[in-house]
Order: sequence, then structure tokens, then C-alpha cells
Amino acid sequence: MRRYNSITSKLGFLLLLGGTITVVAALTKIENPDRPLAFVQKFKPSVGIEKAGTFEDIKKRGKPLFDGDTLRTNENGFALVQFMDKSLAKVKPESRLIVEGKVEGKQNTSTRIGLEAGEIFLNVTKQGRDNFEVATNTTVASVKGTDFGATSNSYFWVEEGIVELLATETGESAELTDGNYGQVLSDGTIDTGTLTEDEIEERNKEYDQMEESLDPEIIEIRFVDENGQQRVIKVKVFENENN
Repeated sequence: MRRYNSITSKLGFLLLLGGTITVVAALTKIENPDRPLAFVQKFKPSVGIEKAGTFEDIKKRGKPLFDGDTLRTNENGFALVQFMDKSLAKVKPESRLIVEGKVEGKQNTSTRIGLEAGEIFLNVTKQGRDNFEVATNTTVASVKGTDFGATSNSYFWVEEGIVELLATETGESAELTDGNYGQVLSDGTIDTGTLTEDEIEERNKEYDQMEESLDPEIIEIRFVDENGQQRVIKVKVFENENN
């Protein structure tokens, strides 16, 4: 009770000194609602972010993505996106996706990807129910923690884990597990089947080749040569994803 009275007295004193603006600013700082949902860790130009009707090309790694941002890749673009819960998304060329959700902590996040065009492959960390979703214009896929691919024409395939598909028009659902695929057809039904190991390997190969072609990070190393002159050399560094 004494602590509460002390805080109330301090707020009252601030109000007398600085008016309501000072108090509102203090409260806003405490809430801090504007937190990123993900970061673009690697990319191959051209990749950009659309926000509030404006488009910005990504120039360097670590570009944050906030709730409502649209990530776009052109015909040569490719991006690797890392979410706050350590889930990863590989985004193919000519793709467009909207990132939505909220972050209350690294272990308490909810994410929804609206896939409007193109293809993605995701490695999603273990989730609670409906904490990570991928949506197209006909389908919502709830992800439990898995490696899987998705396309904007509502085709999903699972390398490992569980994905639950829901056809939004008819309410029909299907559960996909290791090696399964599913697609919502024009009549709202879900066609499912099993992929061969060769088919899965071929799909993964496309993403692996794209990631290998990503532009390396350029770092500058400064040193003094044998004549006492300062020299600068530029070195290409490729990040090791296993670290």
C-alpha cells in the first residue's frame, strides 16, 4: 500500500510540473507496443518492404518486420526471414507475404503469414495451438512445429511435423504429416497425398541452391603493412547457419 501511495504521489508531482504530456509520455514508454515480429537475416536483391502505401528496398541484413508489413521479392529476389521465436522462412522469387502477429516475449509469440503470391519454406519451432499460421485466399494452415512448404495457390507439403489445413469456404479440414501434401481445390475440397523421397529432395534442392547464391556480407579489415602504412582490405564472409 505504501508503494502504491508513493507512485501516486510521484505521478501527481509530475503532473503539476509538466502537465498531462509528461505523464502520457511516461506511460507510453512503459507499454512500448511497437516490437518487431521478424528480421530479414539474408537476402538477394531485389527484396523490399511495403508499409502504409510506401515501398522501401532492403539495403542491409537485420531489417526488422513489424505487424502489417508486406515483404516482396522480385524475379531475382530471395530472402531468409527469422522470427522472434527462432522460426525461419525462406522466401522464393516473385513472392509477396504479409506478416501479422504480436510478441509478448521470445517464448510467447503469435504469428500469421498472409501468402498473397509465390512460395515459401518454413522451419517453425514447436508451437502452442494456432500460434503460427499461414493463410492464403482459400486456406488457413495451423503449424505445430515443422518443416514445410506453402504456395499462394493453397498447396502445402510437409517434410517433417504436423500441419492442419482448413478450407475457409467449406470448413473441410485435413491433417498433414511427414511426406504428405494437401491442396484446397476450387470447390473447397482438400486433395491430399504422399510425396516420394525424391520429390521432397527436389523441392528442398531449389531452396538450398537459392540460399547458397545469397550475397555474402562484406567486412573491412584494417592493418598496418611492413612500411608502416595503414591498409584496408575487403573480405566476403558467408554466415554459417549451423552456428
